[in-house]
Amino acid sequence: MSEQESQEQLLHLLSGKWVTAAIAAAAELGIADQLAALPLTAAELATRCKADERALKRLLRVLCGEGLLELDENARYHLTELGRQLCDGELRTLARFVGAPFMWNPWPALAAQVQDPSRSAFERTHGSALFEYLDADRHAASLYHAAADEFTRRQARALCDAFDFSPLERIVDIGGGLGTVLTELTQRYPALRCVLYDRPPVIEQARRVLSAAPHVEPRIEVVAGDFFSGVPAPADAYLLKHVLHNWDDEHALRLLRACRAGLRADGYVLIVESLRLPGNVRDATALMDLEMLVLCGGGYERSKPEFRRLLGQAGLRLHATRVLVAGVRLMVATPRAHAASEA
Repeated sequence: MSEQESQEQLLHLLSGKWVTAAIAAAAELGIADQLAALPLTAAELATRCKADERALKRLLRVLCGEGLLELDENARYHLTELGRQLCDGELRTLARFVGAPFMWNPWPALAAQVQDPSRSAFERTHGSALFEYLDADRHAASLYHAAADEFTRRQARALCDAFDFSPLERIVDIGGGLGTVLTELTQRYPALRCVLYDRPPVIEQARRVLSAAPHVEPRIEVVAGDFFSGVPAPADAYLLKHVLHNWDDEHALRLLRACRAGLRADGYVLIVESLRLPGNVRDATALMDLEMLVLCGGGYERSKPEFRRLLGQAGLRLHATRVLVAGVRLMVATPRAHAASEA
């Protein structure tokens, strides 16, 4: 690669900031939803989005260049298939979340954190750790849980397809957010007793969400607490979905040991996480690992050997690994004495 080609490639990588911001702005303004039914001119879009027409045109030009929109000969904007992914739903919610100031602003502090990892970039920027910040800012918490919930719905269906819950009587979802996984489980397995366990501010929001689903609410016990101090017990299975990657090994081990202590002899700890692959290839898990560094400091995406080591220290063994959705795995752990083989 020539020096000029290298410079152009680096400039292209640096432009990612502008593209991400443009997509996040489009999601916040609801541009894709406005164009979903019929194409519109910039003036019509500006009216519907409550935007300045000249400024909006500059944004639309970038969105066309990135392939999300197309402009026809009558100066009307059309959604492409790529742009349609920003209609109200999973990816629009994610785009709004990624572009939200409380998520965006910590990234310039990444270099300072790499030099001194004693505090996360998030804490350096906002003055408090991520979950403390969410507890104090209801709007940020709402956006955070909405983004997580959109992905959880898809993963919940995949989890029910990948694991047979029918022999189980009681499952505890630790850090279960708004109860999306347990809602799916109660629909698939009517006899299953479910416990949603999370921090008090999250549980308060979960109660409001579950109360709107009267056919589900009575079958999900809602418990608030600190899972580093203990977990509801006993249980046939504990579910940890994208929880362990928030924490360093010391805290993750404390949580796994609490699960092992509360687990029935033939029970399971079900871990849903991305697995970091060997080598230095560019993949979504490597990027998410950097996100965990910025947001949580000590949290990180683990490799399979790192999970095996943690589980072994907690008195558990990795029994099976199954693909759920792209980049996300279900790891089934059992008490060491009852694991016939290691995955």
